[in-house]
Amino acid sequence: MEDFLLFDIFLGLLINVIWAIIGFAFANRKRIKMYLDVLRFWNKDIRFSIAYLYRIKIANKYLLIKGEHIDQYQPVGGVYKVYDSFKELETKFEIRFENEVGFYEDGDLRFFSKGKYVLKILDWFNSRKNREVSVYREFLEEIITDNILPNEALRNIRIEYIKQIEPRIRFSTNYQKEEILIFDIYEIYLPKEYENLICNYQSKNDTIKLIDFRDIEKECVQINEFSKKIGAHSKYIL
Repeated sequence: MEDFLLFDIFLGLLINVIWAIIGFAFANRKRIKMYLDVLRFWNKDIRFSIAYLYRIKIANKYLLIKGEHIDQYQPVGGVYKVYDSFKELETKFEIRFENEVGFYEDGDLRFFSKGKYVLKILDWFNSRKNREVSVYREFLEEIITDNILPNEALRNIRIEYIKQIEPRIRFSTNYQKEEILIFDIYEIYLPKEYENLICNYQSKNDTIKLIDFRDIEKECVQINEFSKKIGAHSKYIL
């Protein structure tokens, strides 16, 4: 009788442990996939590009802007920048910034590191330390500096964090290397008067356009009877 009781206790504990392992594996399945990829690319170069994008929705369409360096329409936004305090981590993670790329700007979070540092870099980024955390700069540079909206608009907008696109290692045909793209998505809410200004501006100027979600999904749009490319990453704001 006592042996059966001990067996029941042991069996109950074993079942609980098994369910705990299954639950942990399911809850962390994406992280486990990343662990496996890290082992696979342990000593290989991985390219990182870490940016934030704005979802600006007006009349059920999405505001896209013409790329400065690439001939396509894409969401307003850009890469985060690091601060001087990042120098120590730059050495620790063997980081090499993309200085050779023509549109790289000092401090941009576009860089190469080894696969073995991927998880540590992701944890560092999500800690929000040593880097830009305010997300006003790109709105200022792309919308206000270009006189699409007046300076005071910056005081009258609301910015809400929406999500982070799940980072994963994938092969980049452009760079012929594995890369990780991280996008934080923020929604900008504009007063009606600024929505009207944007509508009027885009009707006369091709710098910005309000684009239907179906065109974003197709990655192309007809403008002035010409087909224009839409950046693949634009779908992340939908």
